[in-house]
Amino acid sequence: MISDDIVRASSSRAPEAGPAASALALLAHKPGLSIRMLAVGVGLSHAGTVRLVDRLAAEGLIERRGHSTDGRTRSLYLTESGKVASDGVLASRDEVIAEGLSILDPAEVKLLCDIAERVLRARLENLEHSYRICRLCCYDGCTNCPIDAELHERGVDREGSDGA
Repeated sequence: MISDDIVRASSSRAPEAGPAASALALLAHKPGLSIRMLAVGVGLSHAGTVRLVDRLAAEGLIERRGHSTDGRTRSLYLTESGKVASDGVLASRDEVIAEGLSILDPAEVKLLCDIAERVLRARLENLEHSYRICRLCCYDGCTNCPIDAELHERGVDREGSDGA
């Protein structure tokens, strides 16, 4: 399946197997996420996410900073090396998708996009679930994100949420 190939290719460009690729991609899209929201996005427990963050920080890929409004919470940001790693993860994802969709003509791609948008919007549960859905998305290329549109229709602002 394409989803398995995406995970495999993305993980091959990440510093370690598992959810590191998703963590790098999410933090590229949403700098300042808390560990709690990152845990939701990558599908790990809080403790597992703390260990992942510790490893990525030790490799110089992410850094913890003070939270803007909650002194107990740390915000997570990519370093310059982390941004390079995230770009590699997303480039490998793009290659898999391009190869998988290469058999479709433009009209079929449009139809697939329309159907995928409807399915994604219908399956969205809440703000936290949006991070899980979008964990390996290419945010620069997703200018009309169906998840953001659905959240907006529901009165939820993902960009205004700091993830605390």
